Amino acid sequence: VIIYIVLGFIFIKVYRFVSVIKNPSDYKHILTESLIYGFILNSIYNLIYSMIPININIYIGRICMILLTVAAAYLSARIVYSQLFTNILCKLNIHQTPIKDFWVDVTQGEYASHITIFDREHNLIIRGKVKMIETYNDRPLIQISNYTTTTLNNDIINNLEDNSIETIIIDTSKYPEIYLSHPQ
Repeated sequence: VIIYIVLGFIFIKVYRFVSVIKNPSDYKHILTESLIYGFILNSIYNLIYSMIPININIYIGRICMILLTVAAAYLSARIVYSQLFTNILCKLNIHQTPIKDFWVDVTQGEYASHITIFDREHNLIIRGKVKMIETYNDRPLIQISNYTTTTLNNDIINNLEDNSIETIIIDTSKYPEIYLSHPQ
């Protein structure tokens, strides 16, 4: 039973980390989910080991199971959250993204997302590239690089368009007007 819990727990943790899913705090739920995933994974591994005529040491077999579980969780998350999987869902008339966090969904992609923030209170416009986003928050903190700060009249205050090292953090809860774009 312990191997079920360990394999299931590793699978769940890696999958949720790669796919940016918030971990539940209910330990009964996590334990039950770990047992189910662990049982399925252990059954698959036992089937594979029965097909291979090589006799493997039990400890090496357990280490291989854990490494395969990490790889399976990583690949599962990458496949489920890929554009190909989203296209398959669309062809099946399931028009829903598998990503639960809006900000990750709209900024994830092949090209960099650009952001324009209007601060009418301070007469500012901030434009730049989205570098990182806080997850699990409706109004997240966003790290911006390659940015410019101008007045509403387009007078340049700060121009760091060619500098990807210096960044600023924007608290989106303080700005009612935020625009995202993908210029590519």
